Amino acid sequence: MFRFRRTARKRKPEVNMTPLVDVILQLVIFFLVTTTFVSVETGAQVNLPAADFARIEEAQTITVSVTENNMIYLDGALIDANELSSFLVVALRQAPQATVIVEADRNVLHGKVVSIMDILKKTGAERIAVATQPTSQAD
Repeated sequence: MFRFRRTARKRKPEVNMTPLVDVILQLVIFFLVTTTFVSVETGAQVNLPAADFARIEEAQTITVSVTENNMIYLDGALIDANELSSFLVVALRQAPQATVIVEADRNVLHGKVVSIMDILKKTGAERIAVATQPTSQAD
């Protein structure tokens, strides 16, 4: 008897798109999730005291932050305590109607905050606010 050979059909190479779509979808989900956890930092980690009346006003502001270890930041930049008044004068010249917000850690001594507020008054700051957080967010 005759044996006929079957000729094997050569398959055309193809790219399977299913794994590629899965990988792209996972990358998109990863970037969406990680970008939601990114927060804007002011340069100083301050644990604010709590108050029953704490609100945020949208206005031009200058922020003076005092950390627990008495480091002073002006708008997120670390400055020397002796140079605070000169930096404030420059900042207040650029924005004379700005509100100066004092963010002091709850563990900073009261005298330190009062001395900073005294410097603010001497440099010409007319609008001064003390930053707090709502009582429900307090530790």
